[in-house]
Amino acid sequence: MKKLIILSFCVISAMSCTKEKFSGTQSFWYDEDTADDLVAYGITEISMYVDGNLLNTVDASDHFIKDPGCGSGNFVFVDPGMFKRENKTHSYKVYNQVDSLIWEGVFQMSQGKCNSLRLVK
Repeated sequence: MKKLIILSFCVISAMSCTKEKFSGTQSFWYDEDTADDLVAYGITEISMYVDGNLLNTVDASDHFIKDPGCGSGNFVFVDPGMFKRENKTHSYKVYNQVDSLIWEGVFQMSQGKCNSLRLVK
């Protein structure tokens, strides 16, 4: 009986040791000059991929006058699986409607933080 109680305690303790997860947010945006340049090159839509996965497709003429702030922008990426005090590096690529590369780069995320990156053509 004593072994059963100890074993039960060990199993319950092991199951309760899951780490709490946090999220981080990265916003990407561009201004009117960049939107005008995209349209002048005949670009009508742009698609962003983060770590090889499609995030979103937007109209190339959509733009912001100034930094729209945390959680807003042409593209917003949220990583919900970050552990406390964890930093993660992600890669991004942006393509036009005929799959020509427009932008690419990497960004660093910290749990609980929101960052904004201006895309410039």
